[in-house]
Amino acid sequence: MDGKMVEYLQKVKADYDDELYFKDIDSKYREWIQNVTSGTDKKILNELFYNLRFFSKKEIKSLLKEKMIVFKKDNNNFNTTALLPLTPIDGRYSGSNEMISLVKELDMEEQVKGTRLLPYRDSIINDIKYADDSNTLIFIDDISGTGGTVRKFVNYHHKKMQGKKIVFLFLAVTEQAIDEFNSLSKCYTEIEIEFVYCFELKKLSAIEILSKEEFDQLYSMEEGLWGENNRNILGYEQSELLVLFSHNIPNNTVSSFWYYSDKDPDKWKRLFVRITAPNRRKQNYSNKKRKQMPNG
Repeated sequence: MDGKMVEYLQKVKADYDDELYFKDIDSKYREWIQNVTSGTDKKILNELFYNLRFFSKKEIKSLLKEKMIVFKKDNNNFNTTALLPLTPIDGRYSGSNEMISLVKELDMEEQVKGTRLLPYRDSIINDIKYADDSNTLIFIDDISGTGGTVRKFVNYHHKKMQGKKIVFLFLAVTEQAIDEFNSLSKCYTEIEIEFVYCFELKKLSAIEILSKEEFDQLYSMEEGLWGENNRNILGYEQSELLVLFSHNIPNNTVSSFWYYSDKDPDKWKRLFVRITAPNRRKQNYSNKKRKQMPNG
């Protein structure tokens, strides 16, 4: 391990000693960097790590609190406002639920001090179907990499949104997501929609930390992991992001950080575990198929 990386790891441990993702980061890094043998490949992975944008829990709460204060002032102290997770239309748990939990935590901290961030017990609701009495709906999520989740959500719920002010809040977005937001606003002119975000993240190819040759080599490395034309090469739909949240690493992040194979766990040692789980229906189908297979 070179001196620059030793110094970087020491700084990371000092800054984020209470963050789960950086527990035992030295040993995790050593395993991860040993996935490759050539000096060029090691340099590529190191550059990715040096430039990874980490959002700690402390920073996320600070960003959310800042936005909540502004929203509360601009929306009649939240008297007719509801906060909701931007839940995927299949209803599964996502990073948006983590964001809502942190808003609730902020409200609890304010109540301990004798004040309130949220005025009512139902200032936070879990589903838009309970929002009939709210004039303003604020949907919160951690990241929008392509804008696809928002597009599906609005397409599915647009009738329930009519006559209300709709705000989508994200910690981070991409240029592609912003373009999708603008397209949505033009498509649904009958709905007052506002998109708010804290940071715009640039693609790996745009921040130019790798030469063209190094970028092509990284693509080849990830293609070797996933297979040709896989949608997760360089992050979902080639998002090419370098971002990590305290609660998870999104699939928009370059997959060299989080790739893992259940069938071959030794194929690639990931640096950060991506928190996910099998799809229940697909898992049940696979189990059923195995039971139907003849023995021997």
